[in-house]
Amino acid sequence: MNFTLALLAGLVLLLPGITALVSWNFQNVHHGAKRPELQLTSVTALFVALGIALVMHILGYGLVSLAWAAAAQLGDSLGHSLGPFIQNPYDMAVGLALGASKPSTTSIFAFAMSVLFECLLAWQLVTSQGLDIVFDEFDVRSQGWVFQHVVRPLRHGYKPIAYILTNTPHGEYGIGYQGVVAAIRQGDNGELKSISLADPERFVYQVVHTKADEPDLIPHIETHDRDWVGGVVVLESAVILNIVIQNIPEIVIDEVEHEANEDEESPASATGGKDDGA
Repeated sequence: MNFTLALLAGLVLLLPGITALVSWNFQNVHHGAKRPELQLTSVTALFVALGIALVMHILGYGLVSLAWAAAAQLGDSLGHSLGPFIQNPYDMAVGLALGASKPSTTSIFAFAMSVLFECLLAWQLVTSQGLDIVFDEFDVRSQGWVFQHVVRPLRHGYKPIAYILTNTPHGEYGIGYQGVVAAIRQGDNGELKSISLADPERFVYQVVHTKADEPDLIPHIETHDRDWVGGVVVLESAVILNIVIQNIPEIVIDEVEHEANEDEESPASATGGKDDGA
C-alpha cells in the first residue's frame, strides 16, 4: 500500500473520532459560552479522537460479526447453508492492510457504510443529553467561572443577569449595563474576550469616595439616568472594569414580566372605560 492510500485509510479509520470532535465544537456554540475550538493537532484532541474511533470500531466490529453469525445461524435453521453474501467488512479491511486478500467492491461499500454508521453514533453520543447529565458537575470544556455562573445555571432553569461597569472615562463617572447574558467569548487561556447582553438597561454610575468634610461617608457607587437600550449590546474586554453575575430562576422572571404587562394594560383599560362613558 503506497503512502497516499495509507493516509486515506488512516483518515477513514479516524473519521468517527473526528466526527465526535466536530460535534463537540458544534455543541460549544449552543452553550452560551464559547472558547476556541479544539484542534485535531492538539495532544488532548488527538487522544480523544483516537479513543472514540477505537471504541466505535470495536463496537462496529462486534455488531457486524454478530449480524454475520446470526445470518449463518438462520441459514442453518432453514435446513440449507447460506454462505455470507458479502465478506465481513472488517475482515476485509484487516486482510487489505496485511496484503493477504483483494477486496471486492461490495465489501468496500459495506465497510464505508459501517464507518458512516459509527460516525452517526459518535455524533449522537456527544450531543446526547445523557452525556451532559453524566458530566453536569464537571467543567469538561475548561470554562472556569463561566461554567459555574453561566453555563451550568442555564441548564437548570436559571437566567444569568450581568451587572457590568465599564472603564470611567470622566473621572468618577462611567457607563454601566444590566441585562441577561446572551453570549460569552473566551480566549485560549479562559480569559474574557467579550460579553453580549440581551435587551440591557444602561445607566450612569458614580463612584463616591470618602471626603475630608464627611468622615463618616462610606465609599459606594450610585446610579443615575437608567434607560432601556434594547437589542443586543456587545462589550469587549478592553472596556470592562468589573462584572457581577446573578442567577435568577426563569419562573421568577416570567412572573415579573407578566405582572408588568398587566400593569401596563390596566391604565389603558381604565382610560378606555372613561372614554366610553363620556
